[in-house]
Amino acid sequence: MNEEKYTVRLTIIVLLFLVLSFPGKFSAVAQSVSRSFETKISFPKELNTPTINFNLQSIGNKKFKLVLDKPNAQLTNVKIFDILGNLILQDQLLPDDGLQKNYDFTHLNSRIFVVEVGNAKYNKTKSIYANPHGTMEKEANLDE
Repeated sequence: MNEEKYTVRLTIIVLLFLVLSFPGKFSAVAQSVSRSFETKISFPKELNTPTINFNLQSIGNKKFKLVLDKPNAQLTNVKIFDILGNLILQDQLLPDDGLQKNYDFTHLNSRIFVVEVGNAKYNKTKSIYANPHGTMEKEANLDE
């Protein structure tokens, strides 16, 4: 038993001597990774594209026109829905189409339309009651 204690003590002393004699060989060194941190925030120019501005004007019974505020520089999609959300028409405005485009839905029962104008980067939605100003719908006469 004394031999075992002596062997353990001798082993500890030898290991301690080796660690103290060769500190670079037995020390643990962590990796140091240097990286730079961003100090500025930058966005691609495509994200700053201004939204398209447009107005809807009633020009008759179930007819309206879409009027752009400025000339269209790229292909723009137009989706027209009825009040229930059904897609009625999918159209495209080309840069050569000008500032306005007329739509006629006299073949439909709906007078309220939702118009979505835009492209893959942005869109804007507006609604219109397509009945000319100053006119009222004829009410059904129940006495007849």
